[in-house]
Amino acid sequence: MQKGNFRALIGLLIMIAMLLGWIAMLSVGFRNAELEPGKEPSAMARFNPLRYGFYIFGIAALALVFVSRKRVFNERLFMGIIIFGMFSLCQPFTIALYRCGFQTLLVGTLAFITISHMKIETPSV
Repeated sequence: MQKGNFRALIGLLIMIAMLLGWIAMLSVGFRNAELEPGKEPSAMARFNPLRYGFYIFGIAALALVFVSRKRVFNERLFMGIIIFGMFSLCQPFTIALYRCGFQTLLVGTLAFITISHMKIETPSV
């Protein structure tokens, strides 16, 4: 397998991990929205692995910055994540999107700042 194909495959797997991390964040938001006020969550809900969705999403986004060499694609992807985070914070439809909106905005901003400050060398032909 060539180096470029391997790097593209790893980039695709990291983007899938980012998506799964964000879905895990969203599912915890839906579960917490359904919890009755004043009622304590069960011990199983307290130690739910889905609660680590933010960490999965953030680490995968930063890993994509360092693995992928497509600077323009990464900048546009993370600008889209920033815009979606702003939309999640400002939308009036569901509380679950609001609950994961700040984390989405934070990860997109950190990844965009990181990718915009990296010097990506173009391969010489």
